[in-house]
Amino acid sequence: MYTFSRASDKSISPLRLVEGMRSVEAAPGLRLNHDRTLSMEEGRTLVVADLHLGYEDALEGDGLHLPRTHTMGLMGELMGAIERQGAERVVVLGDVKHDFHRGRWECRDDVRAVVSMLSESCECVIIRGNHDNYIQSIVKGLDAEVVDGVDIDGHRLEHGHAGSGSRPLVIGHEHPSVKLFDRVGGFVKIPCFLHHPDEGVTVLPAFSPMAPGNDLCNGLRPDLFSPALTGKGGDGITVYGCSDIGMLSLGSLEGIRSMRL
Repeated sequence: MYTFSRASDKSISPLRLVEGMRSVEAAPGLRLNHDRTLSMEEGRTLVVADLHLGYEDALEGDGLHLPRTHTMGLMGELMGAIERQGAERVVVLGDVKHDFHRGRWECRDDVRAVVSMLSESCECVIIRGNHDNYIQSIVKGLDAEVVDGVDIDGHRLEHGHAGSGSRPLVIGHEHPSVKLFDRVGGFVKIPCFLHHPDEGVTVLPAFSPMAPGNDLCNGLRPDLFSPALTGKGGDGITVYGCSDIGMLSLGSLEGIRSMRL
């Protein structure tokens, strides 16, 4: 058992993580999983967001050369999640690729390899994100549907960069994460889900481990959120962290800014 406490007082907070809690039902029909995926229709539909394939290629353009392990690692994680859930459909909530433009050949090859694997394993639906220029032509000939949004089990699924006004809504785009500090200044940064029950909005973390998470504890203003959450305030937003040992129920967005390990 892991215990968290508030920085502002010495008492033990009731916030706890019991090892082995691998998923949380945020709302009827929506299950948040510790592997940064969301399950719908009792696991038959698996939802992921923000793959950002071709990220290494973008870094090389800035002079930073890394081993090209990102795509192979993602493919393994995606297949693992599909098999664990017994998923019959995968929905990618946009930003399949990282490059804003047509895509260098490395990016195109990575995108086609991942989409081909998904479409051979189950039904594959790709929702266009703000990074996904030319995605339709990149995946041409593969058995994948490319759309701006899709309705599943009463929920609207979109990328999140443009607001449609639909509710309940499931989006990506934000790459939410939190830094949890210990008492000597060390910290761990973890990807997280956001859930606003009153607004009926759920935000997924980036599935890519190389996509920099937006630190919600670093004074992120409500007006920087996706249109669906702009101006809604942090108190109504519940935060669930994803870790290898399970889900972290972290309370409200405003509350976690004073949290310490």
